[in-house]
Amino acid sequence: MKLICPKCGSRFEMEQGVRELEQSETHDIAAKLGQHWRLVWEYSECFRQEEYGDVSLPKRLRILKSVARLFDTMIFPYRGKKYRTSWHEVIKAMTKICNLQKKEFTNNNYLYKMLIGTSDRLSAEGLSAVEEQKKENSRKYAVSSKQKKEPGQLNFKKLAADVRPDKSG
Repeated sequence: MKLICPKCGSRFEMEQGVRELEQSETHDIAAKLGQHWRLVWEYSECFRQEEYGDVSLPKRLRILKSVARLFDTMIFPYRGKKYRTSWHEVIKAMTKICNLQKKEFTNNNYLYKMLIGTSDRLSAEGLSAVEEQKKENSRKYAVSSKQKKEPGQLNFKKLAADVRPDKSG
């Protein structure tokens, strides 16, 4: 399908426009990753299906986007659970994968398996177990201190124990 550029009037094909858009997105991700770009590119080469094959641009773009998302959030899903890791661990795991010269990957699960040992599992709220414990302790402390400080609160069990029947009757 041929299209006409609205600015210059030249004709181009739809596939050419899509390819240029994908290349532009790839360049944006490269700029975003900075010095780690080469490592991420080498990691994306692990998705080749043949020894001397190539990774198609749309597939490479999907891989690069998922790795860029991992670098942005440092959170990754694996088997329905979320984990948090650090830049250092991701770079170390990617380097190890690239040094092993693995290939024929279909997804990032191999990377995620390597990261799980050094990662913190997150709750549904996005907190690690340590952060959940701190939050729970601070909540308990806030409730107990609130009960001690409020003067209008009556402790009925204590009052009932202090009340003695009147024998003057």
